Amino acid sequence: MNYPLSLIKSRPVDSHKGTFGTVKILCGSRKYTGAALLCCEGALRSGCGMVKLFADERACAPVRTRLPEVINCLPEDFSKTVAQSAVIGCGISDCYKEMLADIIKSTVIPTVIDADGINFLSAHKDLLREAKSDIVLTPHPMEFSRLTGIDVTEINANRIGYAEEYSRLFNCTVVLKGHNTVIATPDRKTVINETGSSALAKGGSGDVLAGVIGSLLAQGYDCHTAAVIGVYAHGKAANVLAEQYGLHGVLPSDLPKVIGKILG
Repeated sequence: MNYPLSLIKSRPVDSHKGTFGTVKILCGSRKYTGAALLCCEGALRSGCGMVKLFADERACAPVRTRLPEVINCLPEDFSKTVAQSAVIGCGISDCYKEMLADIIKSTVIPTVIDADGINFLSAHKDLLREAKSDIVLTPHPMEFSRLTGIDVTEINANRIGYAEEYSRLFNCTVVLKGHNTVIATPDRKTVINETGSSALAKGGSGDVLAGVIGSLLAQGYDCHTAAVIGVYAHGKAANVLAEQYGLHGVLPSDLPKVIGKILG
């Protein structure tokens, strides 16, 4: 399945950072400091013009050291900061539970909700109906189980059906991760991704993917297309890296540079 690469837009020779948009990221916590780093690098390597990270100092510190391109911001400034897309939830634990409802309801730009953001939605499902933005949800089966109340075994027995049903129910794009990741969007043909392997079965891989999709949204791709390209490139990068390091040896931090090469 190579067709996602045909969806990639060319980059104009007279472009500048504003051409490719800004993604604002609410990710990371003192427990999960790597989540913000992985998400931000996934976004930058996928071509957006700017990344703004909203996190506490413990999450910002490793990002500042590794990725000087990232702009560090205060979490309380997230809602009032202008950007073309947003990523919420990677490794935030319960740090921003007092803010999340208002953020989800007030955000009007395309938004990726991942990990702890999805766990928050599990207890506040009606927020998706109140959301004004186009949303991409990126759950693994256990997170999807919490969100839907359906047993993981049952979900895995009908991954396409449940992804499509939930996508229609809440009018969002669902990226149900796992072997043959399912991308379901209302009014669009469901896509089954064929790239990827067990090399991705490590904590942090999903943080990279969330950043990649958020970056593509900032560059003007619609939610379905951003998810299809992002999932494909993420899985393809894992395949390329497995040839070098083996299925056991690939790290999530290896993925962003290879994803950048795949996107061109």
